[in-house]
Amino acid sequence: MATEPAGRSRKARNQSGEETRDRLLDAALAVVGESGLVGTTARSIARAAEVNQALIFYHFGSIDDLLLAALQRANDRRIERFSQVLEAVDSLDGLVAVAAELHGNRDDPDWPALSAIVAGWSTSSDLGSRVLEILAPWDDLIEGALRRAFAGSPLGQVLPIPLVVRSIAALFLGIELYARLDPKDTSADELFQSLALMARLAAPLLGTASDRPASDPA
Repeated sequence: MATEPAGRSRKARNQSGEETRDRLLDAALAVVGESGLVGTTARSIARAAEVNQALIFYHFGSIDDLLLAALQRANDRRIERFSQVLEAVDSLDGLVAVAAELHGNRDDPDWPALSAIVAGWSTSSDLGSRVLEILAPWDDLIEGALRRAFAGSPLGQVLPIPLVVRSIAALFLGIELYARLDPKDTSADELFQSLALMARLAAPLLGTASDRPASDPA
């Protein structure tokens, strides 16, 4: 009886392993999004993925590591959708518009899980720091947008941009967590509208990039 070549057998096992990991990651996001961290267990994730729960520990080592990997996947997908838009932002009102779009993107299947994990681990020094590492690419995108927005403005020389970036990120996360607590509340939408108005009013006073003539060499 002919035996399967070793290389082909290893490739099949690796492919099967990747498929199992993908199913577990997607299942983790779905379960956390629906039940929150408190209602998420190895059994509930394995049931949603239709695999043996022992495979969670085989592939990820622990539930926390699986959820971190799921958070990474969800965050990467969001960054992929919004990075090009943010990289083109050169004004405060443009930055507010992207934040409003992110907030309003309620058809995003990853949003419930993202907000649940961030909220649930905010009080854990170890897990919280790992969540911040995963979210760090947003800081770079926001910082780039702010530096372009303040290019040519005296404020750009004196503002502590990294601290402003952290404040913006904290404000956005706070809005998202509050929205999760009360999905019917519309105050966040009104806040973004007010921020957009203030950004447009401030632009000519600050001499920001979006307010400069195209011929301006700055």
